[in-house]
Amino acid sequence: MIFDLSLNAVILQLLNGLVVGSSIALVASGLALLFGVLHIINFAQGDFFMLGAYSVFYLLQITGNYFLSALLGTLLVGVVGGLALALIVWPLLHRSQVLTLLATLGLSLILQQSAINMLGGDAKLVKPPLEATIALGPVNYPLYFLVVAVVGMGVLIAGSFALKYTKYGIWLRAVAQNRPMAAALGVPVPRVYVLSFVLCAGLAALAGTLLAPLYAVYPTVGVDVILTAFIVVVAGGMGNLKGAAIIAILVGEVQSLGSLVAEKPSVVQVTLFALVIVLLMVRSRRQSALVRL
Repeated sequence: MIFDLSLNAVILQLLNGLVVGSSIALVASGLALLFGVLHIINFAQGDFFMLGAYSVFYLLQITGNYFLSALLGTLLVGVVGGLALALIVWPLLHRSQVLTLLATLGLSLILQQSAINMLGGDAKLVKPPLEATIALGPVNYPLYFLVVAVVGMGVLIAGSFALKYTKYGIWLRAVAQNRPMAAALGVPVPRVYVLSFVLCAGLAALAGTLLAPLYAVYPTVGVDVILTAFIVVVAGGMGNLKGAAIIAILVGEVQSLGSLVAEKPSVVQVTLFALVIVLLMVRSRRQSALVRL
């Protein structure tokens, strides 16, 4: 077996890893945000990714403008998905976390089956809005791929800034740290909950609209995405947005570079799981050492 480890191939895969990683980071950041504020795991996150991809496919036929369709699709899925999460999860907030987990899993199954029944099970293709390439060193790279990476990283940086310095960001962090105290100090906790739901769904939908031209769109496309996103959130630290973003980029690079030396994608996935397990073991031992001190 001959591996392609030329400079061009390595640079190409590094760029691909950045594109995939920034998109995964959007999905994972929504998961991390929702867990950090509400302490629930949203199994429907991958399906919001799927709905975002479908929305840009159908809206493009109406508007004829990809970027407008992506914006409208992100807003539509974010608002509708956020309200759906609120209606399902809100009555279960003060009950066992297992119930909220099962509720979001049920929502995921409903969305998948509804997509199959209403939209069909065949894969749909979205044409990239930009077909130009740009020279990056020895390789010519598709311009749209770079747009995906820039938009994804830009949204994450803006979100991190907003979480630290804006009024709603401060409210989010206050509710995450101490919900009863935040409510006593006048923070509109229900509004913060709904905002978290909308942001969670919207980030996944944005990733779906960005990656629609790169992958085929089909009802279960979110299943693979949510698995990777959960790996990222666990490895980055539950509720840690910055950690999730960093791990997502690393995961994207590992998957892309691994394709150069691994004959089967499953080998790369198993290696990725092994690296995450090692990371969690090291972190656990370090935390145990700090506790002893």
